[in-house]
Amino acid sequence: MSRGGADEIFEAQYNLRRSHPQREQVYASYEELSAAFRANANSRCDVPYGPAPRQVLDIFSPGHGPEPSGPEAPGPILIFFHGGYWRALDKSIFVFLAAPFVAAGWTVVLPNYTLAPAATIDEIVHEARAAVAWVSRELRQKGQPLVVSGHSAGGHLTLMSILSDWSEFGFDGQIVNGGIAVSGLFDLEPLRHTSVNDLVRLTAESCARNSPLNLLRRSAVPLLLTVGGLETEGFHGQSNRLAAAWRSLGNDVEVAPAGGLDHFTILKDLADPSASLCRSIFSFLGKITEKAASDRI
Repeated sequence: MSRGGADEIFEAQYNLRRSHPQREQVYASYEELSAAFRANANSRCDVPYGPAPRQVLDIFSPGHGPEPSGPEAPGPILIFFHGGYWRALDKSIFVFLAAPFVAAGWTVVLPNYTLAPAATIDEIVHEARAAVAWVSRELRQKGQPLVVSGHSAGGHLTLMSILSDWSEFGFDGQIVNGGIAVSGLFDLEPLRHTSVNDLVRLTAESCARNSPLNLLRRSAVPLLLTVGGLETEGFHGQSNRLAAAWRSLGNDVEVAPAGGLDHFTILKDLADPSASLCRSIFSFLGKITEKAASDRI
């Protein structure tokens, strides 16, 4: 069925399957990179954080070898949520992203979550929060920085995690030290008017309660936002609005440029230590680890 008016405008902004037919080749290249990294990584894979089949996560720690030599390293922890509009993809495709961070002493965790339509957006958000809580409870040592990151729908889950009421999971206060959202989605209402919603099944009410831009508050959690220079105005607008709103509340936010990259190729630069985007992320992470170290003194 054809869409008209405003719906067609939103479709053009957010239907990336239609505008990026090359994405399957990009994903295939990422799977190859991930397989090569996984073969020699110090890892624990498909560790349950909940009872559902996709409530599992992979843990990559500093060191070498396909089997872990001991408990996770006491360095900082980076969580990465994959994208796919909450309806597709798998953590295994994106394992390659862990490589430069593990080499720098970070433990990297990649969770899966139940995909739509088997889960609603409310349920997916709850699973993401449960994964972050599990990591903080099971892997983290006192004073160890925890940063949450994600791409596209994973960027949305990053912000929804930061905006959690962690008392639901038994914590007294904020457990996240920083957030990195790559090509994220922070206002879900436009997606309700696109073909994405054929599977995600957003309603006006579920959009409202799961749009980070509706939930912002004063926060000590710094953000780094980035969008590929070749991405649509819709994606640029999402991050620009969040950056302005986060800053207006007195919160810390950085915007990292990613010129010449689209919604899919941006991830390769994220994992390339020679790329300016990767360097910007390491600079941001360095500030977080320095603050954590000073707070322990």
